[in-house]
Amino acid sequence: MDGEVTPDQVAVDTEGNFIPPSGHPAFRVAPVLSFPIPYDRPTENMRKDRRWTPGIPPPDFLVVAGDPVMVALSHAAADSEESEAIGGATIRVPFICDAHHSSPGSRHSDDQPTYEEEFCNRSNLLDTLRTPKPNTQPLYPIPDAGGIFSDIVVVYLGPRDNYDKLNPIPNLPVISVSPVRRPGVKRDGTEYSWQPDLERMMHKVWGALRICLRYKFDRVVIGDFGLGDTYRNPPKLVAELWQSLLLHDPDLRGQFKYVVFAFPDPTQSTTQFLRDERARKLQADYERRRLSISAGDGTSSTLTGRMADLPTPPPAPTDMAIFESVFDPDETQRALQDPWGKRRHNKWRSEMISGKLRNLSWWEV
Repeated sequence: MDGEVTPDQVAVDTEGNFIPPSGHPAFRVAPVLSFPIPYDRPTENMRKDRRWTPGIPPPDFLVVAGDPVMVALSHAAADSEESEAIGGATIRVPFICDAHHSSPGSRHSDDQPTYEEEFCNRSNLLDTLRTPKPNTQPLYPIPDAGGIFSDIVVVYLGPRDNYDKLNPIPNLPVISVSPVRRPGVKRDGTEYSWQPDLERMMHKVWGALRICLRYKFDRVVIGDFGLGDTYRNPPKLVAELWQSLLLHDPDLRGQFKYVVFAFPDPTQSTTQFLRDERARKLQADYERRRLSISAGDGTSSTLTGRMADLPTPPPAPTDMAIFESVFDPDETQRALQDPWGKRRHNKWRSEMISGKLRNLSWWEV
């Protein structure tokens, strides 16, 4: 469409008009040096600052449609105004961002632009992630059970619907974690086909939340982490992972004031992506079988008819609708009292700690 602003144009405009040259005083609020923080014994380290005691209520769960970065900045501004009015401190709200595992702000060759890529075009996140401290280990590839913590990411532009220039220019903490990408799922698209994929996803969710607590953040905004056509994790199971950890994990429960799940595209349905992919595979299989049958015996037309006669399933629920269901207040109370949910979480946690958790590594920017 004529006049439409592309992400590339935004990136050029951002660099030319907003990002100051090296050594400029504006870099006082935009450090880009990075250095690693290792965890040799993560379970011991994480338990030192555990604050949970019985009786502390669960966090408030909010599921909203909107740009996750703007949602985080909005909540931080509102919370800061309330805190400062009574003489308190400025409140910062981190954003957990799904990240490319091997290159900052990149997309996979067969995918549409990712949220991380679009966010890099609006901020200094790309420069931050590309500038590790000299004589330190590289930040990439992100470890399978790891992530990168960027304390101050300066946001110059609003979301891609109009790319408004932000004034004053805000900043926020960002936790970059690479979700499991396109795992095998069972035919209904609600479960992983391979148990290690579930365990890997749990590592990532657990680690991202723990890095929030390490830096004393008690509220957080999460985008459509691990969902969409790029990642295709089962959305209900992903929602239940967040729920299980935040309600039942002894290192996490009671430590967050609120958790916001912000969906930049409220119409997105990962379940529909999975169904469509399965339908394409079925169609290809039927076509191969039809072509393999000798012409003239009538069987091929029967196969074609059978394919056409398959019932059309109803539209799949959106990711946002699934999260609204899982994090409904009544469902939260039910999950808190559900002994099966607690047992399931304990089983997941036991598998996680006995597996890759010893290799968990995080980086700070």
